[in-house]
Amino acid sequence: MTIPIKIISNEPEQEEMFSITLEARKTLDGKIMIFDHKRIDIVIDLENRKIVTFPKDEINDETYFYQSRYLEYLAKKGVIIPESIQSGNVYASLQGTYPEAKNENLDSSEIVLLSTFKFIEKENPLFETEDWIDQEIEDYLVDPSDEDSTSHEDAIDTHKSKKGSINPYRIRKYLTGYGLFE
Repeated sequence: MTIPIKIISNEPEQEEMFSITLEARKTLDGKIMIFDHKRIDIVIDLENRKIVTFPKDEINDETYFYQSRYLEYLAKKGVIIPESIQSGNVYASLQGTYPEAKNENLDSSEIVLLSTFKFIEKENPLFETEDWIDQEIEDYLVDPSDEDSTSHEDAIDTHKSKKGSINPYRIRKYLTGYGLFE
């Protein structure tokens, strides 16, 4: 969904219009749901001037971190009221409210959308890095290099001298019963 935003500067001849593109939907009651963030979903209630964040798929340690980071980003930019940040009435949701703009030429909802777009743009390199690290770990475990792996024949030859399940020379007394001294 492309959302046109009109930015007005102090000088009337420098009025500028541009658009941002977000993966968003509008609900039946007029709220905007944004799905661009990888870990959280963002709902902007235009009527009540409220922003609510929800975990995307699963709730884990990172979910609250991303929700809090988003709302703190908006608070530092002066978009939302810092003391309004609180947990929502839905489990694992976090919410905050934004004020009406004092300048009648500005639409506070458009400022929230623009700030959300900038936050998501700022977060994308972090997610790309996480995906790259996850892929590297998976490649290392699934397809190890020759240096990090052993052939099946070498493993069989190494264990031929210790065939059987129990070592007959192992004495189970004191610390040796725990396998500390072999």
